[in-house]
Amino acid sequence: MRRASLLCLVCALSAAAAPSGCVGSVAVTSFRVSVQPGGNAPPPALAIRQINNLPMGYRISYRPIDLPADLKKDAKLTLVLVSKSTDGQVTVLEPKLAASPAEWQVPVTARIALLVFAPQGLDEKRLTNLVTKDDALVATLADYADETADLEAQLETARELQQAEDDDTRPAQAMTPAEQAMFALVRALNPAVSSYDPLGVGRRAGPATMMGKGEEMFFDNAGGLVPGGGVLPMVKTWLLPDTEFRSVYAVPADPDGMTLCAKVQPKGRNKLAYLWAHRLAGGTVPAVSMLKEVDEPLGMRVGVPLKMEKQTDPSADASSDQTLMWRPVSRAYDWTLVPASGSGTPLKVNARVIPEERALQLDLRKFPGGPGEYKIQGKWDWDTLNVTGTVRIHRLDDFKTASLTPESQDKLIVGTGPVPVDLSGADFLFVDHAWLHRPASARQTPAEIPLGRSGPSSQLRVEVETDGLRPGPYLLALSRIDGAVTDVPVRLLPAPPRLDAPAPRVNTGDREQRVTLAGVGLDRISGLTSDSADIALQAANEDGTRRDVTVRLHADAKAGDRLVLMGKVDGMAAAVRFPGALQVTGARPRISEAKASVAGDFPVAPREGEIPAGSWVSYALRVEPASANASLTLQCAEPARMVQPLKLHVGEKQANAQLVSAGEGAWFLSLDPGAAGQSGCTLTAMMDSEDLGKSDPFTLGKVVRLPRIESFSMTDEKSPEGFYGVLKGFDLETIEKTGWDNRAGVAAPELPRPVAGEGAKQTLRIAMPWPSPTPKAPLFVWLRGEADGRATKVQP
Repeated sequence: MRRASLLCLVCALSAAAAPSGCVGSVAVTSFRVSVQPGGNAPPPALAIRQINNLPMGYRISYRPIDLPADLKKDAKLTLVLVSKSTDGQVTVLEPKLAASPAEWQVPVTARIALLVFAPQGLDEKRLTNLVTKDDALVATLADYADETADLEAQLETARELQQAEDDDTRPAQAMTPAEQAMFALVRALNPAVSSYDPLGVGRRAGPATMMGKGEEMFFDNAGGLVPGGGVLPMVKTWLLPDTEFRSVYAVPADPDGMTLCAKVQPKGRNKLAYLWAHRLAGGTVPAVSMLKEVDEPLGMRVGVPLKMEKQTDPSADASSDQTLMWRPVSRAYDWTLVPASGSGTPLKVNARVIPEERALQLDLRKFPGGPGEYKIQGKWDWDTLNVTGTVRIHRLDDFKTASLTPESQDKLIVGTGPVPVDLSGADFLFVDHAWLHRPASARQTPAEIPLGRSGPSSQLRVEVETDGLRPGPYLLALSRIDGAVTDVPVRLLPAPPRLDAPAPRVNTGDREQRVTLAGVGLDRISGLTSDSADIALQAANEDGTRRDVTVRLHADAKAGDRLVLMGKVDGMAAAVRFPGALQVTGARPRISEAKASVAGDFPVAPREGEIPAGSWVSYALRVEPASANASLTLQCAEPARMVQPLKLHVGEKQANAQLVSAGEGAWFLSLDPGAAGQSGCTLTAMMDSEDLGKSDPFTLGKVVRLPRIESFSMTDEKSPEGFYGVLKGFDLETIEKTGWDNRAGVAAPELPRPVAGEGAKQTLRIAMPWPSPTPKAPLFVWLRGEADGRATKVQP
């Protein structure tokens, strides 16, 4: 048994170099030996190598195919049968001429059949009806038959692997892991195997080659335990003492014949006889089932796990070698795949049983059928071997239509650790591993496929490690079981945008409001929606931390609501939810009226809507609502004319302003407008409530700084226009021109001069036309930048 195992290993290792025909040996002859049951309408004959039972009464037919010319005259052959009965008798059938067809009728139910081919003929007198009973001989013949079968099976494997190398551009991908290891090992140990061609008469593998070693072991042992011993010397003693027996093995010869292959060695003085053995499996059709229903891809060699439903070989038990236990199944032939639906033609498939793996290897590379569910059938003698179970065959998907589901793409965020994501759009049944990498980088990030995955093959869950990665485009590489790799584009996203508290306030009653959102990543938001408002986005600031939005509340929005905003974010399919992003409050405070009270004793009277700086002005304000915690802000509409904003709470007094409550909904404001803005400032008031926000600005008036003229006198000094005059007072720098009416004015020839010892008092020399219209005509002044003169109460 150890010798047989070693022989299997050596032959398997040499499989990569195995061609068709006799390997490292010489072809002796080719012929066809077939078996047919007796009877009037027997089924078609089968080659003897396919036969598992050889009962008494069967007919064995011989037909020569390629008999060398120098052997046709004397060459003979016969069959030696070892009985299946307990007495184990050995029967030698009548020799026949090898050059002509011949036929024998089986006299006993046999378990071993040996074919003896003698190129120089056989002694018919000694062979005819020779029957012997020798336990040692029977055991040795059985070993010899087993070794012959082992070698022939390994050579058949070698031929298949060689064919795979010829057919495949990458042979290792179409082999099982064990075959791949053998292929690599034999190439590494002996590169000469790659180019060795053992075909041709007389050519043999050298002792350095694995194939040469395997065949030498077979030819030297010939079924025995030591080189030169075994079956051949024993056969010689009882069969033909003057004949030199040599062992042979058989290889297939088209269409259903066989060629005997012998060791190349010189002829001796004795006659030659070649001995080929065939051990019959016996029993009934094996009951075999699939270990489980399997899914297999077209275009590859695949293994289908099997189990024996019952022991079919009475000589094998649970502790026996797997080769013996599985011998009956290994002897099945003409394997086919039959549509599981029961309709359809059985389709031939190359298959072989691998006892060591308890599996049936199917070669689906050139399978003529398409995807579907199939039953496996084989022939066993003239019966059908049905393998219980269903094999589902699929086409290998190229994954070009695969993509992440939108939900998974949204979850693929950097720094979130292992993230399970789902792919769809392809058949992922034969994906064996995956990884993540940048488009232009070879660095791989593991992507785990959970063990024992279940569910439809149109979906695949992969776990991606996102820690340590940067946002941007990536490729998710999917590797098929045949080594083909397809990249699926994906994108790793930065953390989703975030809105910070507090939520901006929006008021009912306003048609449109503009508020500012604060947070992180706001520049990635391309749209915002709400069930209770229409929202228009404005541009974000440079770092995406602030963004203005324009809000139009719907009619159903009411105070107290906290609006949920749904954001469309770049790179994400689903909207991002921002709960409580906007706070709905009541209507904004409002200043509905402001009545001004201005002093009436100004030398230069203010015009309508003007409020003089440098003196106090009072306002009666009507406000809604009159909240006790509200405040009033005074400022210029023109920022360039602003002196400082004034902010007053109800009841507060400042140096230049004060604000008091004058009853429900009424405030009384007093201030010097010049404290808030320069001349030309449009002074506005804005009410601010902690609960309701700010009102719209309400215009109080145009701040104007008027000159305060205390005296006006004319001199006798002439000017180009008439005579010069002198004004005395305050803020005289505001005067640009003077005259006797509001139409024609004369520019002041110089700037005001301060009056020594009198603070801010000034004098201004002016040019006046002469004569005046009346003796007591009032003075008109033009303030800087004005086109019309202002009447004063000042007279010369």
